[in-house]
Amino acid sequence: MDKSQSSVCIQFSGGSDSSLTSYRMAQQFDHVHLLTFKQFGQIDIENSSRSFSVLNEKCPGKFTHRFINVSETFEKIYRRHYVRNLFRYGSLQMQFTCFACQASFHVHTIAYCVNNGITEVRDGANTEYEEASPMQIAIVKEEIKKLYADYGIRHDSPVYDEYKNDRSDHQLYRLGLRPQPNIKDDEELYKAYQGYCRFMPGGVLFLNYWKRRSDFPEKVQQKMLQHWMEEVEFLRGMI
Repeated sequence: MDKSQSSVCIQFSGGSDSSLTSYRMAQQFDHVHLLTFKQFGQIDIENSSRSFSVLNEKCPGKFTHRFINVSETFEKIYRRHYVRNLFRYGSLQMQFTCFACQASFHVHTIAYCVNNGITEVRDGANTEYEEASPMQIAIVKEEIKKLYADYGIRHDSPVYDEYKNDRSDHQLYRLGLRPQPNIKDDEELYKAYQGYCRFMPGGVLFLNYWKRRSDFPEKVQQKMLQHWMEEVEFLRGMI
């Protein structure tokens, strides 16, 4: 049980954005809890251990790395109202795999923080995927912060606005935490530090369809916000 107010919890995929966030938080907090979530759709998520090892070598003793299986939570969120959502949201249902996955991360993060007396949470969300990734949309993120606040937890995304000006993989290279600056553009190295989701191709199909619409991304983002508001009380119950 970590009752220190100088602890922070990070949603940690092992990728560049969560790794940069973790490094920065190690400069601000005494201890950093790295939570890596596993569900049945993920491949090689254990690769995040490599990112942890690099961080731990840079800042010895600062980090605790834990894997948490969220498959059951993920399925409950995704299958809830599945048919209704098909009629209400159409092809957006394909993107709700990402919604359910990320929502399960938040459920388990809050539970972990409550159980361990931690009141600070960070993640690596950024504008790279803001146009469609459910939990990286700014208007949805504001609602997510409210959910955390209800449990006495402050949630933030320190690298959210940095993608266009100074990518996280470039910053990690300058810090000596990656062997080259363009990890995001090198598929082999990208996967070496984090897992991969087998549901991602569905998200790509979704984007290719919706990007052709004149109301993209505004309409998609509003619908994602609507879906969050429909599900938030259910998430509270799971917590």
